[in-house]
Amino acid sequence: MAINDIARLLDVISEPSRLRILLALSARKMCVCELCAALGLGQAVASQHLRVLRDCGLVVPRKNGLWVDYELSKTVFSGTSGRVVKFILLEAGKDESIRKDRDAAAKVDRRELCGDAPKRRRPATRA
Repeated sequence: MAINDIARLLDVISEPSRLRILLALSARKMCVCELCAALGLGQAVASQHLRVLRDCGLVVPRKNGLWVDYELSKTVFSGTSGRVVKFILLEAGKDESIRKDRDAAAKVDRRELCGDAPKRRRPATRA
């Protein structure tokens, strides 16, 4: 793994909200509204962090009907970078605030948050 790749990986996961998202997704796949509710993040903030994590290859979006579920990439724990990520997640998972995040993530349910389907924008109607 090239030094620039290692530096990029460390830069991405050093941001606390991104690290919290990775730890939440290590427990189960989640949609943006579930991540927002569990971690207390705004939708725009969570989406931006998910984009960075996706661009780095750490998470993947999966279409699930009208939902988009995010989960850890299957390759997130492979190779040299995978050992680094695994160690960081293991150590960070010992933090009490992360335990609270995991408890909240286990309890959050998209159907309670958004109903049976995500909110869709209604087309503007002309009067």
